[in-house]
Amino acid sequence: MPTVSLSFPANFQAGPGHNWANAIPMATPIAHKGVNYGARAQAMTLIEFMTRPELVSQAKDYFQNVQLKKRTYTPLIRPGDQPAIHLNKGIMDKYRADMKKYYFDNTKYKTYLDQMKAQFGYSYPTVRTATATQP
Repeated sequence: MPTVSLSFPANFQAGPGHNWANAIPMATPIAHKGVNYGARAQAMTLIEFMTRPELVSQAKDYFQNVQLKKRTYTPLIRPGDQPAIHLNKGIMDKYRADMKKYYFDNTKYKTYLDQMKAQFGYSYPTVRTATATQP
């Protein structure tokens, strides 16, 4: 199946990957703004594909006649495969009620950061000020 992969920079470069140092910048107002603009670009691309069927035809043609010209695509997921959600059922049953307080409520708050500040007193960015001066 042909797909469109559209990405945008949403974090700082050269970070360590799955680490707290990559998470903190994403919890800032400027990052929230950037992610919203990236999501808009993705939504506008989707609208283009939904309102212009010739783009879908062109993508399928490219996939079949260019990308598959010298190779065969074999999907790793079979048609009958289902997600293995049963593996986390016990954990989800145990913690789902506790997680609900972290769900974003767009009827009360403009951003998730506003909700976290109101509910838990979190204020971002969490940059500490120096406690001592260097000579």
